Amino acid sequence: MAVTIKPVLGSARLHVSGDLETVLTVPFDDDDRFLLGVSDGTLLLGTYDDELQCTWEVAREGAGSVRVEARGVYVDTSVEWVTTSLYDANVVEPHQPQPLPLFPDLDRRAA
Repeated sequence: MAVTIKPVLGSARLHVSGDLETVLTVPFDDDDRFLLGVSDGTLLLGTYDDELQCTWEVAREGAGSVRVEARGVYVDTSVEWVTTSLYDANVVEPHQPQPLPLFPDLDRRAA
């Protein structure tokens, strides 16, 4: 099973077909970018231009294969849900915490 996600011409909505049949409204803030999450773990970054033409980029690959087509995206895996959200750079590039020392007392004495 799979889903195909294509933008609806002239609007900020996405048509999802395949395992799911729905139309999603794309949320906007001051940015023309948005995120689309798929139940297999795939995270897509969508960008609208001034004419509401949508381009896609795979931010994180999930369990299935993803193929970006001319106007849409094809996700080849079993899909239970799809959701959209505002763009957040922390989701696309999460902050990596610094590693903690294994033995902090020994590290202080060694210096």
